[in-house]
Amino acid sequence: MSMKLISFLKKADRFLDRQTPLLILFVLIIFLRLPNFFEPYWYGDEAIYLTLGNALKNGEKLYTTIIDHKTPLIYYLAMVPNQFYFRILNLIWMLFTTTFFFVFAKKLFKKDRWAFLASLILVLLTTLPWLEGNIPNGELFVMGFVMLGAVLFSQSSIFLNFFKKEIILSKTLKDSFLLIMAGFMMGLGILTKVPAILDVAGFLSIFWLILVTVFFDNKSNLKQLSKTFFYLLNRGLFFIGGLLLPILISIIYFVVKGQGRDYLDYGLLYNLRYSQSWPLDLGNSLINFAFSMPGKTIVLFAVFILVSLNHDKLKKRFQFISLYFIFTLYSVLLSSRPYPHYFIQMVPALALLIVDSLITLKELKKKKILHTTKTLIISGGLVCLTTYIMLSLNFRPYSSVKYYKQFYKYATLKISKEEYENSFDSLIEENRQVSKLIKEMGIQRMFIWGTNPLLYAQSKTIPTSRFTVSFHIKDFDDQNRTFAQIENEKPKLIIVMNDEKQNFPKLEEYLSNYYLANNEFRHMTLYLRQ
Repeated sequence: MSMKLISFLKKADRFLDRQTPLLILFVLIIFLRLPNFFEPYWYGDEAIYLTLGNALKNGEKLYTTIIDHKTPLIYYLAMVPNQFYFRILNLIWMLFTTTFFFVFAKKLFKKDRWAFLASLILVLLTTLPWLEGNIPNGELFVMGFVMLGAVLFSQSSIFLNFFKKEIILSKTLKDSFLLIMAGFMMGLGILTKVPAILDVAGFLSIFWLILVTVFFDNKSNLKQLSKTFFYLLNRGLFFIGGLLLPILISIIYFVVKGQGRDYLDYGLLYNLRYSQSWPLDLGNSLINFAFSMPGKTIVLFAVFILVSLNHDKLKKRFQFISLYFIFTLYSVLLSSRPYPHYFIQMVPALALLIVDSLITLKELKKKKILHTTKTLIISGGLVCLTTYIMLSLNFRPYSSVKYYKQFYKYATLKISKEEYENSFDSLIEENRQVSKLIKEMGIQRMFIWGTNPLLYAQSKTIPTSRFTVSFHIKDFDDQNRTFAQIENEKPKLIIVMNDEKQNFPKLEEYLSNYYLANNEFRHMTLYLRQ
């Protein structure tokens, strides 16, 4: 064996030793996500992403001829051949996301073992089915962009100054570039799902905390405060500029394509309406107010002020983590919907908070008991608040035991492929049969009245409608336009979900005149044009 080869192997061995924590996490992610690649088309949001991705590949115009209400990147990411490739993309994405998080956690905690523990919590909560982490939800893709932005931000003068006793007013070209790129990555997160803006707020809080520290420092004077303020303003403009750049590019892109107004209406502004459209009555006017937008904002502001006023009694690391956590919790509650995947957004902050609390517990033996006690009280309060919110919203995580037990039965041939797939949703069997019929007839466009985007995704067909599901058509009062499109395109196949019959009178009359009920299933009826 040559000396060069021996030298290379030694270097490789040392490298692998240093990366052992990440390699363990990678193996765990791959192992836990194995069942993902054997699942049928069963999850609504994923099917909508794939349906829009397929439509975009076939020349449809996003927000104009094919619509969903999220920002655009998630649909472009879904321009993959099929669900299997989307799951592959999701796996690779989460491997990178975990790497970025580990690097960022190491910046905060300084030691591999704490960064590993935080990353392990992240992996479990974003991979197991509890929070629908096994599905390529938008929150997972947002997390990748945000964590890459966090790694870049952690190398900037702002982040480094935050942990120093004496601020160095650095304005180098490299620092400016880091802040622009950190903002740019987080801007891509917003373009994947708008609530990512609250992740950004968590990092912006560092600017505020630096200013507060200088303001209350007895040694500082007006001149020093003024210099710090303009330094923070200067650095903040680079960060915000980077954040706004991809959003501005997206606006220009859609305007040039003649879809600017539609992008504004459905991709950007609709999210404001969506966050306030869920009726909530918890049986108490005070609690109802606490879950309203003003109530949630007051709670957010109260925690923000509490941490700011105690800046000298709380560790810098905890100040950032606690504010990052409360901002992401606020983001989860924007619409007050108890969907498990919404809670994925707060997982990075939660993982950091848990590990920080464990470190603080170890420090209770030291002299600064008052400081550590305050940290634990606030940390415990945030966890209790989150728990109370989950209970109030009747939050129900998905069962991980049932999920893996069912896959084990399939993998050991105790149940057939059909039995395994049918266990996910009652529509699976019918969609399998109907998808086969659609492919045999060579249908590329069809209309489904009801909620079954799974069938569009599985059969790779394009909706004869701007929307993929009936509740969006009703929500946007788009029945007349949808019907006009059906009259114009005359789709060969129209499918009516049986629970939506008699909810679209014009369509019902049209079907009786021009279509024949070809097949009737338990959940749907197929109409072929005469």
